[in-house]
Amino acid sequence: MKKISVFFSYLMIFCTLIVFNITGNLSFAAQNSSLAADEIKVFLNGLEIEFDVSPYIKNGRTMVPFRAIFEALGVDISWNGVNRTIMATNDTTQIYIEIGKAFAYVNGYKVNLDAEAEIVEGRTFVPLRFVSENAGADVSWDGAKRAVYISYVDQVRDLGEISYFRELEFSVDRWESKEEGKILTVYGKVNVESKILMIELYDDSRNYVSGIAEITGKDGEMNLYEAQIYLRSSFNPKTILVKTFGDSNKPVKVSQYNL
Repeated sequence: MKKISVFFSYLMIFCTLIVFNITGNLSFAAQNSSLAADEIKVFLNGLEIEFDVSPYIKNGRTMVPFRAIFEALGVDISWNGVNRTIMATNDTTQIYIEIGKAFAYVNGYKVNLDAEAEIVEGRTFVPLRFVSENAGADVSWDGAKRAVYISYVDQVRDLGEISYFRELEFSVDRWESKEEGKILTVYGKVNVESKILMIELYDDSRNYVSGIAEITGKDGEMNLYEAQIYLRSSFNPKTILVKTFGDSNKPVKVSQYNL
């Protein structure tokens, strides 16, 4: 009887271990399934950006690995491991971010952040909306799909070439300086009269001046526009950016013309 009792004791222990193992595996599988369901996907111009580590939400902001997002946007980056700072630059914008700081600098101007950049398990994460919008992109969030959609136009046009952005067709045709360099006027064409176009001119040092395009006439089916920009000092433009308002009601870059 004692042997039978010992046998049943071992059998009960064995069965208990099996139950715990099955329960643990089911719990682990459910947890992984939940994590997979909660994954955040990021799309740039309709194509998903592949990250080697997953984005996450912090203070209501989507955080992504800095190198992957900047490279996807075609922005040059440098990392200073000693000072723990990121410098990101393109033709018109320079973004300076320091890990753990609640602010960053865009073209030398201090900008507050809703979520500071941070290092998690050896990887540096930055707020996606902040870096994307300051690079000139339009960003929208679909909460139901847990997806971020970025629209970004990075093609460079020659003066007179037609650019396209959604329903927009437009061009920057020429510019001229008036009144001994005190006024710059940019001329072009646009198909949609009701859409606001912002014209920004940059010099080699990323200083810029800007104006709003105003319709002045017609050229066939296209509207002619002028953007007058008043200057306080001499200005030698090298690049023209055209912006309009995107889905988030913030300016989004829709074309670039090099002079």
